[in-house]
Amino acid sequence: MILTTSRKPSRRTRSLAKALARFMNWRYVTRGKLSLEELYSMLGKNEYLAIIQEVKGNPAILRIVHPEKGELLRIRFNVSNVVKVKMDDSPVVFIGKAPFDPLLLGALPQSEAGLKLARKIDPKKKVFVKRDEEWITLEFKYEDVTVFKMKIKRKGGVKIGG
Repeated sequence: MILTTSRKPSRRTRSLAKALARFMNWRYVTRGKLSLEELYSMLGKNEYLAIIQEVKGNPAILRIVHPEKGELLRIRFNVSNVVKVKMDDSPVVFIGKAPFDPLLLGALPQSEAGLKLARKIDPKKKVFVKRDEEWITLEFKYEDVTVFKMKIKRKGGVKIGG
């Protein structure tokens, strides 16, 4: 997966993009003047493009796009401050019921086999999914450090498919 931002991202958006790419083991590409077609040409055969978009200068939307299938996932979120942490390339596991398939983001699947593998390898990168009446909170933790938290509205915060 390749992660990029809007054309002229704020410092906060760039910081989140780099942290998210590092956490999820994605490639981060500085957008600059690159068109979507140029970004699509950088993708491997079964890779997707992730784009972080801004609302009023703050990172607010994560889109997962495939060149032929179109938009596969759109997440509207609020994010906490990002803590800089040196991370390895270990796999990512979601703990709790995510509002989308974590496999789409390159994490271990939420299937029985995926969860069994996660228990066996004890991954360092974990995304804790917490729900309340109004919000779904994704807490991205590396070992015992919270890298950042992403809050998603339960109603309308996640859109799957185009």
